[in-house]
Amino acid sequence: MHTQTTQCITPGRAARRLGHVPGGLLLSLLAAGCSGALDKSADFDRHRFSRLVQPFEAPGKIYFDLFFPADFPEGDAAADAARLGWLEAWLAQRRLCPDGHEVVNRRPFEYLEDNPAGYQQRWEIRCTGPVAAPDPGT
Repeated sequence: MHTQTTQCITPGRAARRLGHVPGGLLLSLLAAGCSGALDKSADFDRHRFSRLVQPFEAPGKIYFDLFFPADFPEGDAAADAARLGWLEAWLAQRRLCPDGHEVVNRRPFEYLEDNPAGYQQRWEIRCTGPVAAPDPGT
């Protein structure tokens, strides 16, 4: 089985492949190709600092777990707006609460509560909007 690996081109290889290229241009091409800089996607911070949980033992519950990093400190209005945007994106991705939601409670994790990732706060979420009428036959 052949696996292909990617490598940065060394100046010697580049010179052999490109023939005669001015040194400044060659260095800028090498730096651009091997910089490794990644652009953040719109969801990068959401995935890094939050998660949506639907516990098996409580099917009607939705939890939104959060970290408070330096870029999104606790108590900051702009950071809180970003967190609400993350919550809405998680709910949309999971197709939950199509008619709206509300944050019922914001609390730190309880001492014995399952939290292996070390999140700092848990929000309890409730879907709002029309509730389906019970089936009259049941």
